[in-house]
Amino acid sequence: MGNAERAGDSSTFSGRTVLITGHSGFIGAWLATVLDHLGATVVGYSADDDPDSETRAQWLETMGVKRIRGDVRDRDKLFAAIEVTRPDIVFHLAAQAILCRGFDEPHLTFDVNLNGSLNILEAERLGMMPAVVHVTSDKCYVPMTADSGMLNEDSPIGGRSPYSASKSMAENMFREYMDLPRLGGAPHRAASVRLGNVIGGGDFADRLVPNCVKVFQDGDVFAVRDPLAVRPFQHVLDVVDGFVRLGARLLTAEGEQVHALNFAPPTSGHTAGEMVFELARAWGDEALLSPERDVCGFPEDKLLWLDGSKAAELLDWHHAFDLRRSAERIIDWVRSVDEGATPAETTRRQAAEYYLEPVRVMGAAA
Repeated sequence: MGNAERAGDSSTFSGRTVLITGHSGFIGAWLATVLDHLGATVVGYSADDDPDSETRAQWLETMGVKRIRGDVRDRDKLFAAIEVTRPDIVFHLAAQAILCRGFDEPHLTFDVNLNGSLNILEAERLGMMPAVVHVTSDKCYVPMTADSGMLNEDSPIGGRSPYSASKSMAENMFREYMDLPRLGGAPHRAASVRLGNVIGGGDFADRLVPNCVKVFQDGDVFAVRDPLAVRPFQHVLDVVDGFVRLGARLLTAEGEQVHALNFAPPTSGHTAGEMVFELARAWGDEALLSPERDVCGFPEDKLLWLDGSKAAELLDWHHAFDLRRSAERIIDWVRSVDEGATPAETTRRQAAEYYLEPVRVMGAAA
């Protein structure tokens, strides 16, 4: 099966206008690339206040992705961008998305993550766009224990760090807005997605995978903070395919569509140690790992087992990449860019290859 089968009905986005807040972030750039590949007119709204985001915004422009510079906290500018763009759907990804940064800059974290969601949800209530996908994090849940089982969409909300709490509050805000009538009486067509740990090429933030890859590139020895920490690692292209399927459903299904969904791999997750081992395996003999643990300056949850079965069933969505193939794709992206290909070329190539992948349930027999 090819492009149309993996993306669901890819014609849903052909000729449609899509606005992505945070399009120059790691996930946003991949989503913009795929939607462009599927024939959408993609417009990005981002502050681009760091070098990595500015670089991604520039190479997305070379692909024809339009850019509006703006902060999601600026309601007037955001609303003006929506009015000018007239999007068929908005994907709200703009956020302060780094857990450890939340401890250093709690005010910024709450400000961006709450007021960004507030402005997008108010625009949806006012009928400024037909549909919206509101993206948060699996950190929105009350931290789990070994006895609490996997986190599903009915698990209690209540993150316990500035970043996690901001995502919990954004989820509560989404729920309350969905209980309000839309201006003009149109039905809500909205979903809030609670993402597990997303990995892939082009991520340069202070997270496990990019930190590990940077150490390999420098020829140094990498030490994991907590090799036994369990996380729902999933490749960014699998996540983007879920966004595409969800967006198509919101745009085409009959009646009101309001969903809260976990996006997670069809496993209970993997340890940080397993993730790093697969990256080292893909990198080759030059990858050096330390048996010592790195020092962690902030508290982290030990377990994050996220149940993504609801989204998989609702959207007929199946991950193509297991942990090993995800690591191989990441190292392929890094080496391609190191060898002279541009990030835009490499991202477009991997996206095109993904949509030629056969659709299959991950782990099923060939």
